[in-house]
Amino acid sequence: MATGSAIVVLFIATALSAPVRDEFVTLFYGEDFHITLPSLQLEVTFRNTSAPRLGEVTLMRGGVVLSSRARVNAYQSHLVIDAVTEGDEGIYTIKNPDKPEDVRRKVLVVRDCSNEQNIKYGGDFRIMLTGVNSPITLEYRPIAVEANQTFRPALVLLTSTNMSREGYQGRISVSGGHVTLRAVTGADEGSYTVRDADGKIKIKLCLNVREHQNFVKLPNGEKLKIDLILNSSLIRLYYSPDRDPSPRLLLDKGALTSAPAELGFEDRLSMEDSLMVLDQVRAADAGQFIITDILGFTVSSIHLEIQPYKLETLYVTIIALLGLLVFLLLVCLLSCLIKVKKRAKRAAALEKIAQNAGKENEGEAFRQVVKNITKLSEHSQAENTEKSQSTEVDIKTAADFSERCC
Repeated sequence: MATGSAIVVLFIATALSAPVRDEFVTLFYGEDFHITLPSLQLEVTFRNTSAPRLGEVTLMRGGVVLSSRARVNAYQSHLVIDAVTEGDEGIYTIKNPDKPEDVRRKVLVVRDCSNEQNIKYGGDFRIMLTGVNSPITLEYRPIAVEANQTFRPALVLLTSTNMSREGYQGRISVSGGHVTLRAVTGADEGSYTVRDADGKIKIKLCLNVREHQNFVKLPNGEKLKIDLILNSSLIRLYYSPDRDPSPRLLLDKGALTSAPAELGFEDRLSMEDSLMVLDQVRAADAGQFIITDILGFTVSSIHLEIQPYKLETLYVTIIALLGLLVFLLLVCLLSCLIKVKKRAKRAAALEKIAQNAGKENEGEAFRQVVKNITKLSEHSQAENTEKSQSTEVDIKTAADFSERCC
């Protein structure tokens, strides 16, 4: 008997010491949760993490489904929890009676954000109430809670008696078939739940607050104007140059800081109403300006790019015309040099003939040269009258000289 008791104790100790395999599952609100069933004889229990005092609830045992929230699919291969809600979040334990050491656990997290809406910082967030019976109740979970702690109770922003939570007075209103949250900030990101007059969940919608983004391209020497969006006392302005992306604080809750000297912002940075102004932008100013609120959420980002220097169209035209004029002058000069060279060559040939004119048998050769020169002169006359006249004088001189010599 003692031996049998020892075996039982050992068996229980072994079962308790057996490692339990945990699997974390994240689903969106309204999705179906499937638990694989290698055998219908498995036992499946559930412990609600938001209400641990309820203890474990048996969903299935010995092939029989014991909870209205569960069903076995047509292929008898999965235990299914339809359209999960926050109440289904918790730990699902799957045990095999034939193998006590075979224990699996699935930890279910239900996220609200199956539907999302993106609103720019400072804009209005509207939720349509089509088909929802009034009065409504509006609940909210911050984004960090919505992501992995949805078992925590939501904050009630608007009650069925139209009472707003502290800090939301004047920002929430219900009218015209929708509920509106005005002037959203990064702190408003998260999930919003609308319940009808009976307390039933009708709408799940998540809010993402996006920063304002501006891409500015300015020519050298222009003025950059930055819209602070909020009151300057509620924001901080940082600057990160392209050459060194580490941020520098320029404006802290309405007060200009002593910006590092290497930025070269002295006497160029100023405030004009709700604008921050940087005069005479330079190529070195290219970078990013980031505005954050006092909680650290990004309000706006401005990406500054400086255009490369360009000449005015009129200047470009004048320079082009001057270039063309210089080219034409060079062509004319080259043409004149060629003509002078040809004339010098012709004069040298005539001088040589004149020097050899007294020698024997040179008369006929001289006359032949003169004849060729005459033809060349006639052809040149058609191109240039002045040139032709000059050539005729040279030919006549050569003819008279030939008669005297021959």
